Amino acid sequence: MRKTVSDGVEIHYEIRGEGPAILFHTGAGGDSRIWEDAGYVDALPGFRKILVDQRGRGRSGRPDGVDAHRMEHCVSDVAAVLDDAGVNSAAFWAYSNGILVGLAFGVAHPKRIEALVGIGTLPYYDLCDLPPIEDPQAFIEEQITRGGVSAEVDRFMGEEGERFPAAIDRNVRDGDPRMYALGRLARRSWQGPKSLYASFGPAALILAGEKESDEGETERSVAEMPQARFVRIPGVGHLASFYRSDLIVPRVLPFLRERLAS
Repeated sequence: MRKTVSDGVEIHYEIRGEGPAILFHTGAGGDSRIWEDAGYVDALPGFRKILVDQRGRGRSGRPDGVDAHRMEHCVSDVAAVLDDAGVNSAAFWAYSNGILVGLAFGVAHPKRIEALVGIGTLPYYDLCDLPPIEDPQAFIEEQITRGGVSAEVDRFMGEEGERFPAAIDRNVRDGDPRMYALGRLARRSWQGPKSLYASFGPAALILAGEKESDEGETERSVAEMPQARFVRIPGVGHLASFYRSDLIVPRVLPFLRERLAS
């Protein structure tokens, strides 16, 4: 396990393998270990896999206060990890809300991202345009009472009839509910992702499960990105589209090999 410091917060990460670099970023729950538990590390020989515990997760620091979780800090964290690892540019592979970090990073540092792979849907609006949260403290307390991201996982389980494998489920549910709440609050000030789609230059491949209900928003979002392609994965929802690496990796490998070889 390695660590660096970004905006005063320790960010822990691991490097597995050699070859072209791919940085892996989680979503609203879980730390870097879920990528190994889902089989991605073993399924991608020949790549240098950089597995990051984002701020507030796993072994990384847990800064208090909404400001410490704003998108610009998440972008700085990625840059700090690449700097510490001695990597000038890498592919960025993200799950769920982690795709938003990849978009923000790619717009802020277009020469440092070779390609974006995203597993999950994309909203066709900016998060700052959502209705404001009138009582942030009450919101934080509510999220803690609900178990943080656990309530979201339960919702996907009910709607899509899927369940994470035990190791991933434990990892995601063990996350700090306060960190989850602070992250959600911080994103409400972000002018993205919709405003970033047209200016996101790197090639992108976005994959989402057939059971994910987004009313076509992801298709519209991807259509605004200059070099993006969208793939629906048959028979799965938001949870299985992640842990079924056997379905995802074969669809992503040709894209990565092309982009990282050029």
